[in-house]
Amino acid sequence: MTTWSRRNLLASAGIGIAASPLFRRPALAADPVAEARAAAARYAGPQTVWTGPISAPKPEPGRTIVYLSGDEQNDISHLYGVYMGQAARHLGWNYSVIDGKGSPATWVAGFNQAIALNPQGIAIFADAKSLQGPIQTAVGKGIKVVGLHAASLPGPQPDLHLFVNIEEDARAIGQAQADWVIAQSNGNARVVIVTHNEYEIAQTKSYATRDRLKACPGITVVDYVSFPASAAAQRMPQLTTSWVQRFGLPLYVTSVGDNDFDFAVPALRSAGVKPSQANLTGSDGNRSAYARIRAGEYQTATVAEPIGLQAYQAIDELNRAIQNAPPSGFVQPPYLVTAANVDREGGKEDTFIPDNHYIEHYLAIWGVKS
Repeated sequence: MTTWSRRNLLASAGIGIAASPLFRRPALAADPVAEARAAAARYAGPQTVWTGPISAPKPEPGRTIVYLSGDEQNDISHLYGVYMGQAARHLGWNYSVIDGKGSPATWVAGFNQAIALNPQGIAIFADAKSLQGPIQTAVGKGIKVVGLHAASLPGPQPDLHLFVNIEEDARAIGQAQADWVIAQSNGNARVVIVTHNEYEIAQTKSYATRDRLKACPGITVVDYVSFPASAAAQRMPQLTTSWVQRFGLPLYVTSVGDNDFDFAVPALRSAGVKPSQANLTGSDGNRSAYARIRAGEYQTATVAEPIGLQAYQAIDELNRAIQNAPPSGFVQPPYLVTAANVDREGGKEDTFIPDNHYIEHYLAIWGVKS
């Protein structure tokens, strides 16, 4: 059975992409709080079923792969590189990391450095639209390009010249954040949405959060703020203080990235805001987010990305691209981390590791022994 036909069977059983609320809940029902609570419970449930590929072309050793990290100061961006390096070593591939340093201009410079290394493949954790010139140059040289959070949605991205983009569905992530806020507030809250729209995935995610919140009559989105992710240390303290002053307490804040809350929490403490008065909901699943959720320090949830799994998937997709095979079609469903499940699914290591034995599955389809 092919991967695609197997995925259709899984979808018909309610497993994988088709099980996402995105595909069956475009708007809230008559009882928005009850529906949001049910949805949050589903997002926070176990992720033990492997819905990924069950076959792959046998990798050839000696390939050269480069990872363009969007910003090595960002926890998630850095960890993608660490785990991709582990996967590449299993295959006997040459692997290197270039720091994109957090802005479109430095991403371009970093991507051009990657091209100069004459690799067979490049993986990027940066917005693909900002890199169209160098990506097209790479593709013209026969270099395969795979994105991680590089576009608004997962899957093949021919218009952006990406073989595939790897991420959870940003729309489902945004909806999960909104469902959590609705459930936590009993459908009555003032909410600030923080985003970084230099990334298309961030815009898609934040729009999904905004639209779902606005569908609940008791929710008011009091501010929608976009600024470069690299400016979080400068922007978040002042913004956080201003939100407390302008909108009062209790206050709910969502962000497309947990990193923003590293700088919001000190400002909340300085302002004398109690953790019960400010409810932060993030995404990505940074280690600091896990620590805050576990300690009850303002942040109550994050929609975590499976960094290790997606890094292995990036190597798998590059192998498929290099060998002119189709993409795997795999998209891991979102996972909502809360105080109730913070130690599950890899949480004891402060990261989302689905309990689906993904490393064993990838090594098996690659024909590699652990």
